[in-house]
Amino acid sequence: MWHKKARHCPLCAAELVTHAVGGRVRVRCVACAFVLYENPASAAAGVVFNPAGEILLVRRAIEPYRDHWALPAGYQEIDETPQETVVREIREEAGIVATVLGLLDYFFVADDPRKPANVAVFLCRTSEVDGARPGGEEVAAGFFPLDALPDPIGFDNYPRILSKLGARERYPDSAWDLLRDLLP
Repeated sequence: MWHKKARHCPLCAAELVTHAVGGRVRVRCVACAFVLYENPASAAAGVVFNPAGEILLVRRAIEPYRDHWALPAGYQEIDETPQETVVREIREEAGIVATVLGLLDYFFVADDPRKPANVAVFLCRTSEVDGARPGGEEVAAGFFPLDALPDPIGFDNYPRILSKLGARERYPDSAWDLLRDLLP
């Protein structure tokens, strides 16, 4: 991570030092008081179902989790909404056109070796029954019944998301559902 090695302010080129800022030790400039905040990346993943009720998975050709199956996912670009990110990633990684139905889950991944990230997981659908094809960073792509998922599955995709779908376990209610119980 480049900011861990930064020694000079990107605004005025003065020295960067560690100093208490906002109750935390942070890197800041000695001259202009610029603070170099460490922020997680934003990413999006798609739980894509076809008309047969099968789920789309891609087999990764790169680390982390090379040769593992995973949900199509990736980092958000500066000019994209999270929904646009997931649609792009699904198209890039599996050649599938998908429609976002809604937000399924949102969580923080602290242990990714590349960088920590906030991940928005979207429920999606496609009219494709087959025809998934791997992108440049995948070796395979395909649709699978929830009771016959391939092995191994990478990241936290299985314990955090796929196992709940396969067991028909219900995701927690949204805040909107809970709001009904709070209002008279």
